[in-house]
Amino acid sequence: MQNNQKIIAIFGGAGFLGKHLMRQLTKLDFRVKVATRNPYLKGYLKPLGNPGQIELIKTNIFDSEDVKRVLNNCDFAINLVGILYETRKQKFIQIHSHFPYLLSNLCNEIGIKNLIHVSALGVKEKHSSQYIQSKFQGEKNIQNIFKPSVILRPSLIFGPEDKFFNTFASYARIFPALPLIGGGKTKFAPIYCVDVGKAIVKALELKNTEPKIYELGGPENYSFRELIEILLGEIKKKRFLVNIPFNIAKFQSYFLQMLPNPILTMDQVELLKYDNIISGEHPTLKDLGIQGKTIHSILPEYIYRFRTYGQFG
Repeated sequence: MQNNQKIIAIFGGAGFLGKHLMRQLTKLDFRVKVATRNPYLKGYLKPLGNPGQIELIKTNIFDSEDVKRVLNNCDFAINLVGILYETRKQKFIQIHSHFPYLLSNLCNEIGIKNLIHVSALGVKEKHSSQYIQSKFQGEKNIQNIFKPSVILRPSLIFGPEDKFFNTFASYARIFPALPLIGGGKTKFAPIYCVDVGKAIVKALELKNTEPKIYELGGPENYSFRELIEILLGEIKKKRFLVNIPFNIAKFQSYFLQMLPNPILTMDQVELLKYDNIISGEHPTLKDLGIQGKTIHSILPEYIYRFRTYGQFG
């Protein structure tokens, strides 16, 4: 992609997906402005590019002047901001709906060429999950306000530092059994983080005048149980898999969600009642010209550290 040193503003760029995306953008010679609450703690991002290529800007994403300062002189904006559970200070509706509303208005005001918004697969208007409801409202805000926008809906994202495989691998180190909520029947279309980054880069090239939605999933679907079994095979551990009905999981999550970093919330139990796979209603990764990597080709590259004897054990 020829960019002539285009400038991109990234919100939520300090997270798991953001780091992999920045590696791709800097290799393509983009300049990147990263909005972050505390730039002094995010110095590890700067080596992802050449000197001066990545700028960290202290930002309160709910302060319009702060957001404007990040967007000024930028050609594109990318929103990766999201949370998996609520806290006293961070609520789904604020992060997933109010901020996209503010961002899309300011993108219009400043003259941003394209806004890429990373949402979630399975978003729909009527849903029992507050997470999904807030994601839907955020998408609608962007679609109604900033027309040349692209919304990407990824399924479960995997790769080094991912939440899913690394978390369950750490549990397998400690516990003799792992839970399968709802019997582990929920289906996912896991997608490699680098492939999501490629999709974002491709989306920057689109010259659409109306909002577009892409559903991003990997080449294969797996049930929750199958994902855990693949993981246990890779780390060479045998663990009991315990089926936990949704009603029992919801009761347990009522107490678990009170922990500072909850391992399960009531809203996440609701999410697991629905499959997280491509619906066929929107374009996909293939329509962007990307062939997704499989779990089997990527997972062994980073999950081996959870084996008892390491990479060659």
